[in-house]
Amino acid sequence: MFLHKLTALLLAFTLMGGCAGDDRKPEADPVPEAPPVQQEQTAPEAEAPETEADAPQAEPTPEPRDITLRLTAVGDNLVHNTLSFDSRVEGGYDFMPIYGPIAHKIEGSDIAIVNQEVPLDGTVGGYPTLSAPAEVADALKAVGFNVATLANNHMADKGAAGLKATIENLEARGIHTAGAHAADLPGTLMLEKQGIRIGILSYTYGTNSGLGDAGWVIDRISTEQITRDAEILRPQCDFLIAAMHWGEEYQRTPSAGQKAFAQKLADLGVDLILGSHPHVMQPAQWLTGKGGNETLCIYSLGNFTCDQRDQDRMIGALLTCDLTFAPDGTFLGYETAALDGVVTHCTWGSKNFALYMLEDYTEELAAQHGLHKHQKPISLAFFQERMAGMKESITR
Repeated sequence: MFLHKLTALLLAFTLMGGCAGDDRKPEADPVPEAPPVQQEQTAPEAEAPETEADAPQAEPTPEPRDITLRLTAVGDNLVHNTLSFDSRVEGGYDFMPIYGPIAHKIEGSDIAIVNQEVPLDGTVGGYPTLSAPAEVADALKAVGFNVATLANNHMADKGAAGLKATIENLEARGIHTAGAHAADLPGTLMLEKQGIRIGILSYTYGTNSGLGDAGWVIDRISTEQITRDAEILRPQCDFLIAAMHWGEEYQRTPSAGQKAFAQKLADLGVDLILGSHPHVMQPAQWLTGKGGNETLCIYSLGNFTCDQRDQDRMIGALLTCDLTFAPDGTFLGYETAALDGVVTHCTWGSKNFALYMLEDYTEELAAQHGLHKHQKPISLAFFQERMAGMKESITR
């Protein structure tokens, strides 16, 4: 019985095993792996070529500009002994009360010219041999003058020693001189301002006395000498000035000789003629040189300062010019040219000397002028009338 049961059980297990083998699914073939995807290699972005606009720009070269110089000029600085007496201070002299009131018209000039009519040798000399203290040069420098012309009839009044001292006293203060010099040196002057070369000539008709020393010279008006000097200096400079001490004293109109010589100077290429010596103003004239150049001639600027007892001698002219030059130095012309009046004021007894621009002078000051005490006429209206004629003469 037991044996039959065991046999049946074994048979059942066998049948079960067969059924299990039939139910299995066949093993699928392995799926081949996809090859790795190649990442597309993108080329690095090329930089855009640099354009002209992106490139750093060089600073543009500025266009060369024209150059303008300011020139001022006055006439005879006729320092009579009374002006020196009035300027005495403890330990010396102070001339600033005389010159100071017109400083605003001189200051800032590139070239400021005065005709120094008397020797500045440190002495005080009365007419006819005039001289003045060196402190005059201090005041001239302080108000802005940088050039003094010395060829005039009083420059030999104290001989060669007086002339030598004058040159030394002016040059020591930075005021350049022209027209009087040691015999082995030229009397011409060359200055450079803002790259522009200014040449200056200075001559006189004569002197009141001799120098007494052949080693010193005051240049005289002579066609031969002036032609020689101009022919040497003209090619070297951009603007040429001639200071001429000429004409007849106290005459308001230029002589035929002045006019003829002015034309000669224009023909030599002189750009500006500054006249002195008559002690009164003479008109301006525009001339044309044979080379087509334009020349401005002031036949006489009159007195800058003085103690001459006549109202016509108590007013002088101050010339102001703006000169224009191309960058290469070529003179392009007068941008402006004007004349203004300068009045020498004083009170009774030759006291309280002072210079006033005519525009600042008043009826009250005219009424106080010392000339009234000398029974001499003087009026603001007279000064204004004289200057009106000068202004008209320079107008083009």
